[in-house]
Amino acid sequence: MQSFEKYHPIMSVHYTMDWLTTFKIKDVFRLRADQQIAAESGRQFDQKITDTARYINRSMRLVMSNNALLYGIKDRGTNDFLGSFCIWNFSEKKTIAQIRFETLAAYQGQGIMTEVLKRMLGFAFFELGLKEVYVILPATNDRAANLLTANFFTQVGDYRHERTLPDGSKVPLVRYELTADAVADKEDFHF
Repeated sequence: MQSFEKYHPIMSVHYTMDWLTTFKIKDVFRLRADQQIAAESGRQFDQKITDTARYINRSMRLVMSNNALLYGIKDRGTNDFLGSFCIWNFSEKKTIAQIRFETLAAYQGQGIMTEVLKRMLGFAFFELGLKEVYVILPATNDRAANLLTANFFTQVGDYRHERTLPDGSKVPLVRYELTADAVADKEDFHF
C-alpha cells in the first residue's frame, strides 16, 4: 500500500472527498459539535472549536503515519461542507479496516452518503486492496443500518458490545461487514 498522503482528493459524480484541513474549521465544528450526530455515530461531541482543531490535527497525524484516511465531503456544485468519511483501525496487514461516516443534519436524507459510500468502498477495495470493511454503530441508528444493508453489508449477529454515553447510559453497538468479494461484480463500486 502506498503512502496515504497521496490519496486525495477523491471524487464521485457530485462530491469531493479531501483532507479535513482543506475545510473551514467552523464547518467541521458544526458537524463535530452536533450532539445528535455524535450519538448516532457513538462518539463524544466537541464542546469547543479547539476540540475540533485537536481532532483535525490528530487525524492528519494518523494520515501522515499511514494509520487512517479521514476526509471531509464537499458538494462540488456549491462547495458546501457536507460531512466526513473515515477509513481507519486497519488490521496489521492492512487488509481489513473500519469505516465511519457522518453527514450534517441539514443534508441527511438527500442520498449524499449513498453516492459517497459506493465511491469510497470502490476506493477501499480496488485501490487500497482491502479485503473487508466493517462499521460499528449504535443499534439505534436505523438510517445508517438501512444505508449499509442497501449496499450489501451484513450485520454480525454475535457482536455484543456497548458504549457508555456522556449521561452514563449505555447503548448497544452493532457491527456490519462487507467483503471485497461481495461487491466484485457490482458496477456501482468500481471507479
